[in-house]
Amino acid sequence: MKYRTVLSVAAAAALLTSLPAFAASSAESLIQSNGCASCHAQSQKVVGPAWGWIAYRYQDKKDAVDSVANFIINGGVGYWKPWTGGIPMPSHPNITKAQAEQIAKWVLAQPAVKPPAKS
Repeated sequence: MKYRTVLSVAAAAALLTSLPAFAASSAESLIQSNGCASCHAQSQKVVGPAWGWIAYRYQDKKDAVDSVANFIINGGVGYWKPWTGGIPMPSHPNITKAQAEQIAKWVLAQPAVKPPAKS
């Protein structure tokens, strides 16, 4: 009986520790399937700002997930102009609010990288 209890606890612990990895892989899958990596990279500008820059800019902001999710869905222009030259972020109306929040949480969890001095 004790063996089954220990085994059950171990199985539950293994499942719980795998959940964050599953969430990250789901967000990464959404990022790949929606073309986000075509314009963004971890620590340098591609077309849009680096994910690390976004994490840096939104650290300590209570509404960060909601703000980034709204940018993902609705697009935007001007917020990153000093670094990107004003290239607009296109809207992604096919991404649900829940998916955008999942992507936003992943982006905001990336290591924060201070953007270079404004040009």
